[in-house]
Amino acid sequence: MTNILMLTLVYGPDTVSTANMMTDIAHGLSDKGHNVTVLTSVPHYNPSKEVLANPVMRSSWRKPFTESIEHGVRVLRVFMPPKRHKIWARAFDYIIFQALTTILAVYKVARPDVVFVTSPPITLGISGVLISWLRGGRFVYDVRELWPDVPVRMGLFRNPLLVKFVYWLEDFVYKKTAGISSIARSFNDTLVERGVPSKKLYFTPNFVDVDFIIPSESKNEFSSVHGLNNKFVVLYAGNVGLTQGLEILLEVAYGFTDNDDIQFVVVGDGAARKSLENALANSTLNNFRMLPFQPIRIVNSMYAASDVCIVPLLRGFSYDTVPSKIYTAMAAGRPVLASAETDSETAMLINESSAGVCVEPESTVALTEAIAFLYENPKRVVHMGDNGRKWIEKYYSRSVVINAYDEMVREIAVY
Repeated sequence: MTNILMLTLVYGPDTVSTANMMTDIAHGLSDKGHNVTVLTSVPHYNPSKEVLANPVMRSSWRKPFTESIEHGVRVLRVFMPPKRHKIWARAFDYIIFQALTTILAVYKVARPDVVFVTSPPITLGISGVLISWLRGGRFVYDVRELWPDVPVRMGLFRNPLLVKFVYWLEDFVYKKTAGISSIARSFNDTLVERGVPSKKLYFTPNFVDVDFIIPSESKNEFSSVHGLNNKFVVLYAGNVGLTQGLEILLEVAYGFTDNDDIQFVVVGDGAARKSLENALANSTLNNFRMLPFQPIRIVNSMYAASDVCIVPLLRGFSYDTVPSKIYTAMAAGRPVLASAETDSETAMLINESSAGVCVEPESTVALTEAIAFLYENPKRVVHMGDNGRKWIEKYYSRSVVINAYDEMVREIAVY
């Protein structure tokens, strides 16, 4: 039995996709016979009143951490305020989180065999290095986005010295790892180009619980509540962030104002939600609506109510991230319409599986033409959805990917 210490900024019941993924990985490794301890934060991404009613999910400066056993996993949650969108405020929260979790790792956790740290933020890698050095245990770094590529591409890091420093930090963290798991084959290619030995790299992609997300009837609770029955629904569900460029969906929606059958639905929250809401309020669109994150029990119905799931990305960002919503849509039997570079992991996934359409980024015309094509070809839509479901079951189900994590942990722990 391997003692695994997992450090992750988010964890269930937080509603963001990374939290769900980390929870499934921890539970899956526990089911494989490993002794798993998780260091994380209290829920801070739009937690429901029901979640916050549980004392385990609340902490404060007076009570900086809570402890519980969940699915055989020991979970230590430290204080974290609700997610803030200002960069300096989030940076401060990250520093406090890393300080508290490092202290707990030293004084409250048994000596680990493996220290498993997920990113972003890349600064968690420093915690992984420090904990591994102080407590022992081989350091595994789980790469879910290529940092600092994302903030540099967004223009958040502009000072040349700062950019040089964060890339040095990335290189330092990679050198201290015993293994690096990443969600994209293209990420591994990039890391090799940056000097990371290929023998350190493991491919552990995003995955879906195919027993929970299943193809279902489009007429359901979600569609009825939101007036979407008998409509062609273009759904975006997830982080309303700065890398998606969701404003383009407003432009695309204008192209379908004369067709009441086609409706656009954005579900989620994030740094760009307020500006998108303002743009929608100042528009004349009547075929576009925005909804908050939905409870877990509604997620399957939400995807089932859609006809196509859209995943727009700004130019260049498909090289740095692979949205997990793609896998969920495919598992739900719904085609994916993505805007991504042709040599990105996103494009490769969609093209290999024949589960959707991929167009060039930031092109209103290309997205409009693709939606019109899918609307006019319902049999193709069904066929793409079926292809996606089969592909997920074969390569990206929870059981398949948990096996990959299990093999990686066992290999690294006994190295």
